[in-house]
Amino acid sequence: MLLHYKKIIDKELKFFSQKLPPLPIYEPIKYIINLGGKRFRPSLTLLSTDLFCEKPLLSINEAIAIELFHNFTLIHDDIMDHAPLRRNQQSVHNKWNINNAILSGDLLYALVNKLLSTSSSQSPEIHELFQQTAIEVCEGQSLDMEFENKNDISLTDYVKMIQLKTSVLVACALKIGAIIGGADSKDANLLYNYGLNLGTAFQIHDDILDVYPNEDYFGKQVGGDIIEKKKTILLVELLKNSSSEDKKIIYQTLEDKVINGNSKVYKIKEYYKKYNILKLAVQSKDEYYEKAIDCVNQISISEDKKNLIKEFSLALMQRKF
Repeated sequence: MLLHYKKIIDKELKFFSQKLPPLPIYEPIKYIINLGGKRFRPSLTLLSTDLFCEKPLLSINEAIAIELFHNFTLIHDDIMDHAPLRRNQQSVHNKWNINNAILSGDLLYALVNKLLSTSSSQSPEIHELFQQTAIEVCEGQSLDMEFENKNDISLTDYVKMIQLKTSVLVACALKIGAIIGGADSKDANLLYNYGLNLGTAFQIHDDILDVYPNEDYFGKQVGGDIIEKKKTILLVELLKNSSSEDKKIIYQTLEDKVINGNSKVYKIKEYYKKYNILKLAVQSKDEYYEKAIDCVNQISISEDKKNLIKEFSLALMQRKF
């Protein structure tokens, strides 16, 4: 069913892109939309509306707005991360330039707000939730950059960062769809918390796959987060659990500009193995995944509909959506 929603989203995004003016500033927006993606956030908006009123298209404008907002964040994140690629194609700032990327990102955010302002729902609760989510996503990106230059990051700090940067938008997508579908506040909040916990489990799993990829995971260098010194759950747990002597060596390895990336990844992975870090990370992932499923079990919908959400949750974690 979620693939059915994705087809709807792709069709609407194509229509949105075709309606944009034929001006150079809109070309980067058309480009990033056409790069594709899983579209799971807007699909969740349609799904959550469908759960309560079986009319998913009632939330189509909000679903498209959420996907466009996500793409806006990708344009700006790639600039800050100096990322040359996005979905195995040139990132916007790499294909054009930084100034055009910043401006087209700003324009895309303005288009998102215009789309929401013309939506038929016109719910103050939805507008407030969306704007608060936008604020939190920016706060999360700020923390992510701040953490690059800090070593004393706690697990609590890490979880707060990924929930703000990643999870709140998933949660927002679900709650908006539920509100439009007519859910009461209890069920809408349960779906929000489901999204918050599932998004957290998803990001932890993403951290794990960066270092321990499965056969279907491709397109990124193994250990890219280690090379970039990103504060993933693996590195946070390692720095928390390692001896002071090993910690010094770990810091030196991460800062070493002489050894190549593969050697750096190998050395850090040896410490992950020594301190059983993979097991700790998997335990955290499973904990948040179970919290998400517990929220689903409390929602006032049929068992068939609950199972639909659970099937999606599993497919997302297995990267099958």
